[in-house]
Amino acid sequence: MTVRETRRPGPDTEHLRYLETDFSFLEGNPMHFTCGIFLICVSGECVMSTGVQDFHLRPETELIFLSGTLLQRSGATSDFLARVIVIPKAAFLKSMLPIDTPYLNYADSHPCYHHTSDARSRMTWRQVCLFMDMAAMLFSGDWSSQYMDLMENDFLQSFLIWLFGTVPEKIEIQSGSTRQQQLCQQFLQLIREYGTQEHSASFYADRLCISPRYLHRATTMCLNGRSPKQLIESQLLAETEVLLNDPSFTVTEIAERLNFPDQSYLTRFFKRHTGLSPRQYRQSRGR
Repeated sequence: MTVRETRRPGPDTEHLRYLETDFSFLEGNPMHFTCGIFLICVSGECVMSTGVQDFHLRPETELIFLSGTLLQRSGATSDFLARVIVIPKAAFLKSMLPIDTPYLNYADSHPCYHHTSDARSRMTWRQVCLFMDMAAMLFSGDWSSQYMDLMENDFLQSFLIWLFGTVPEKIEIQSGSTRQQQLCQQFLQLIREYGTQEHSASFYADRLCISPRYLHRATTMCLNGRSPKQLIESQLLAETEVLLNDPSFTVTEIAERLNFPDQSYLTRFFKRHTGLSPRQYRQSRGR
């Protein structure tokens, strides 16, 4: 393994990058990434949240968001470390052309996977570590080449084709999920995609071709008793915190970007969940 990368990934990147990080900069500080992120946990534990969904990372866990996502870290142990590939959106779109859409849909709805003790999973864990070693050699630090674009495309296309070739193994491990659990995963995926603009449970029920009542029944049974409204608001709260951490946005502009009726509605929503007004939240964080 290479020396830990000290720079943190930004919201976007022009070139594919490899780094090793504990994501401490995301502790209580959600960030919205435009770039894709693939990571494996190699030591320690932590919880990574997208706002609506928490993922418990421990050694030999993969986490993938190919089209970007909001991320926040919490509850990390002192030895937590992840190996990360940061993927520019343009590079991903170019590399994915030969890859079947169902594989991409699977990654969107099942972003987290923990390797198991069976022989096939042992093999794929060794293989993913080899891909990480190659990424560390080619895309870490400030090293560059006149053929960088070509290397990025060849590496990323090979990696994605290999990665989606492991989907049958992952489906086999997760094949015991019920219809309601599958719907909940699809619902969470939709919230990550549309949560900044669509605040109504009926919108998501329509996209899933089910009734709002059935969606409520599924989430309360499969997601620790949380209702669709609570899940949507969890994502919306995290998105609000991301924008409040950027002093270039006024509260009025944030309300518009998140499709609130007006600034006062946003203020009431935020204070109900945090006990602070947007202004007080910014003051508490020195914004």
